[in-house]
Amino acid sequence: MSNTAEEAPSWSFWSLPNDIILDVLARVPRRYQPILSCVSKKLQSLVRSSELQVTRSLRGKEDRFYVCLGNYESCHWFTFTESHHRLASISIPYPRERYSTTTIMVGTDIYFVGGWRNLWILDTRSGELRQGPKSPVLRDRAAVGLVNDKIYIFGGFCRKKYYEDIQAQAFDLNTQTWQFAPNPSVRVDSLCKPVVTPALGRKIYVGGHDVIVYDTRDGTCDKIIRADVQNFSTQNICVVDNVLYAHVHNVGLMWYESKAKEWSVVHGLKFKGFFSSIKIAEYNGKLAYLWHNLKNREIWCSVIALYGSRNVAIRGRIEWSDRLLSDVPSNYVIKHFMVCTDDYK
Repeated sequence: MSNTAEEAPSWSFWSLPNDIILDVLARVPRRYQPILSCVSKKLQSLVRSSELQVTRSLRGKEDRFYVCLGNYESCHWFTFTESHHRLASISIPYPRERYSTTTIMVGTDIYFVGGWRNLWILDTRSGELRQGPKSPVLRDRAAVGLVNDKIYIFGGFCRKKYYEDIQAQAFDLNTQTWQFAPNPSVRVDSLCKPVVTPALGRKIYVGGHDVIVYDTRDGTCDKIIRADVQNFSTQNICVVDNVLYAHVHNVGLMWYESKAKEWSVVHGLKFKGFFSSIKIAEYNGKLAYLWHNLKNREIWCSVIALYGSRNVAIRGRIEWSDRLLSDVPSNYVIKHFMVCTDDYK
């Protein structure tokens, strides 16, 4: 055994031809790519490369974006991919609930949560909408976040007085059951609208006039200071490579340096001005930027690569930007914007 092991030729993953390496990586579901990116800088570069996107597309595994546009009376669903920069209308059943509902995507399923006690789950592959188990507490306009295999709902306004002291609950995706989660150490007030919050490790960021960091292990909360800019609001926040980003009206894209505890502008971008609605999302180590140009009645999207160091400065480079839809009603807003992070075929 010892002699055989010594005589065996040395082998390395990188000794394979580049097209084979890409083919192997294309078979890995999206949810594992952040882990692969931590192995080495070379692997991280390949995971985020356009060559891998092309390989995935050829294998029928191109990433898909889901967008919901509408007003208080109606909503319309669309989808698009990086290779087809146009919003295509799709027929998706939408649960009609009395109270506001937000959505969060897990794999290829869309969960409608955060409104009434009902939980609805949409399988985007089959188009089937099924009802999940009712949540124990009705919380309206609550924040919703995903950590590991649990969807957390917390904050907002409780519709039943005897449940007011219960600030958080969680839905276990494996057991498909609800459970009470650790109460936040500070009260998370009712938000002006439901929010899907980004997660980092076991902590969830709740955007609003301030950013509250909720630790799902024990409920401990920290508050991130507001940037010293006029009308600072962080309704649109996103975590990319362990860095918190926020779109700030009339300023643009900003990032938070946790050690210095200060906000800075991402250099190299010109996303300034006020739009009727903006959504941002993490996308394969990059940032997907969707906005409604109210003046021209158009929906645009950009994918931004982020560079630099948290110790110095962070710059953004637009990899592509395109108009996805024209003649959008002026009273429409972007209700939901999600990226399918796993194979949908």
